[in-house]
Amino acid sequence: MVIFLTVLLCVLLITLWISVLKTRRTVGELQESVRLRRCMLLNESSTSMKRLGLPGLIKETNHLIDRYRDYLDVESGLSNQLEAMLGSIQEAVIIFDDQHVIEFVNDSAQRLFQRARALKGTRLETALRSPSLLEFLNAYRGDHSPKQQEVSVERLGEVLWFEVSCVAVRGVSAHNAESTLLVLHDITRLKGLEQVRRDFVANVSHELRTPLTIIKGFAETLVEDHVTLPVETRARFLDKIVDNAQRLHVLVEDLLVLSRLESNPERIQPTVQSLNQLLEEILESYRPRLNAEGQTIKLDFDERVGEFAFDRFRIQQVFDNLIENAFRYAPDFTLLTVSARYDELKNKVLCTVTDDGPGIPQKDIPHIFERFYRVDKGRSRESGGTGLGLSIIKHIVQQHGGSVSVESEAGQGARFYFSLPYVQSTED
Repeated sequence: MVIFLTVLLCVLLITLWISVLKTRRTVGELQESVRLRRCMLLNESSTSMKRLGLPGLIKETNHLIDRYRDYLDVESGLSNQLEAMLGSIQEAVIIFDDQHVIEFVNDSAQRLFQRARALKGTRLETALRSPSLLEFLNAYRGDHSPKQQEVSVERLGEVLWFEVSCVAVRGVSAHNAESTLLVLHDITRLKGLEQVRRDFVANVSHELRTPLTIIKGFAETLVEDHVTLPVETRARFLDKIVDNAQRLHVLVEDLLVLSRLESNPERIQPTVQSLNQLLEEILESYRPRLNAEGQTIKLDFDERVGEFAFDRFRIQQVFDNLIENAFRYAPDFTLLTVSARYDELKNKVLCTVTDDGPGIPQKDIPHIFERFYRVDKGRSRESGGTGLGLSIIKHIVQQHGGSVSVESEAGQGARFYFSLPYVQSTED
């Protein structure tokens, strides 16, 4: 629908452009008429001179000059109007002749393809390296009916996707031949989102399939053989069913949290409160889980951090996920440090959760906050991880106006950072 309206607008603009060209031709005719009248004025033997007389000829010439100026004003106004309207169109607009030589290109197209020199006058094949676009244009040239299609175009090593439409226009070129109006609507981001959606559906399906298969298998066995199965075996099967049902429950809960965060950022409800008090409560709840072999959990809090605005429930969720990850993926850590420091330069609170566990390989760090991404897939599933925790953290922090990152090397522990704006009032 968007590209249809854009094409319609472009056709209207081309009609306006044709009006400009017709005005220019009229101006040219007027110029020639003025030139002839001037010759008549200078030629005293002219029959027109004798018929009109000098005063009449001067009056007629002045009238033509006034008309000439009026047409120049109209031409200038139409040209400026056309340029402004085409410049305001977000879609890339290109007009080319029957030899594929570009006759017109708007600013959006010039910016889109990041060309240092003007595209006008170059061949379309040179400007847009796209076999699929050329196939589309060849199909259009076959029947000249308006067409619309998705095509890919290469630009500086990356592939862009466009929804393209083209229609025939006349009166654009000087020789009044038929030209083609091409409108390119950039759908690269939409294509990326479609891929994310497909990956998400595939990942969710995969994550659901395993526990459902396990539950189904053990349940069917219990139904068919419950009389002959030993009590210990039945109990073990039931434990497996409960464990995988819990895994499904956690996965669905994480999916719901992620969906709410993505669809409704306004759910974040910051209030002015003490981060220090929250962290002390969180760490106290984890101390009973420390083993007796020298594990320590420590709070390092900057006293300059006073009360400020944040969503207590969501920020607790962030710290819980990060600390839980340390217990899950670095169970043999000796020191787990949670810190919060005030960055005076940026007016932010910088929070970190650091462990001295096995760390994260460098190749995994760029993907660590992606949904369902796991460094050790088998171990993560065995320990109950859904692969959504860090993605949830990223959304919560970003909706607070902060950022999240990680530093780690394999065998040297991991340090997760996130920042929060130091806002000491919730009033606008």
